Amino acid sequence: MKRALLAVPAALLLALAACSDDGTPSGEEPADTAANESSEESASSAPVELDLADAAGACPLIDGATLNSVTGEDFRFASGGPGESEGGEAPAQLTCAVQTGEAAYPDLTLFVIGTEASVEVYEEQLADGTESIDGLGEAAYWIVHNEDTGAGPALEMGWYDGGTIFEMRYTTPVDTDPAAVNELVGGFTELAKGIATAHAESG
Repeated sequence: MKRALLAVPAALLLALAACSDDGTPSGEEPADTAANESSEESASSAPVELDLADAAGACPLIDGATLNSVTGEDFRFASGGPGESEGGEAPAQLTCAVQTGEAAYPDLTLFVIGTEASVEVYEEQLADGTESIDGLGEAAYWIVHNEDTGAGPALEMGWYDGGTIFEMRYTTPVDTDPAAVNELVGGFTELAKGIATAHAESG
């Protein structure tokens, strides 16, 4: 279950990176021209400047001020949308990727997907080395990935609540100290609780 879903944030990140790599000088706003205006059909994939509430998919669930406060970064662009269901059998996914606009990393990805699996099945699928989180959904975990991916360490946090799976990943710039990422767990837990509350209120 969870292993099959892990590819979704990576694919969305690549789409966002492609959208933002348009030759605009770092730190400058793209020109406000008709060519840059998204059609209604492509609005779910085009990056928008925060306010996250203006973006599609899972983006409105994220509190941008909390994200910036926890990370010390200035996240400015978000892209999200609903995922496609396969043959009408798989539940649709809500996705979001958030970037600073200055570089590929740091970035935050979030996806939300409904499931018919029980919380027990969800817990059985968790990878070795995960740490549990209290007070977040019915079951929650976090883990820091230190694999050589061309970026820095990544904090992954996920939880299950009422038949919905949430997964959030914060990827840091290269050469970031893993110990510094561990120190972000408390702040990201509060961000995750806000996401869970926003999702419950939206339903």
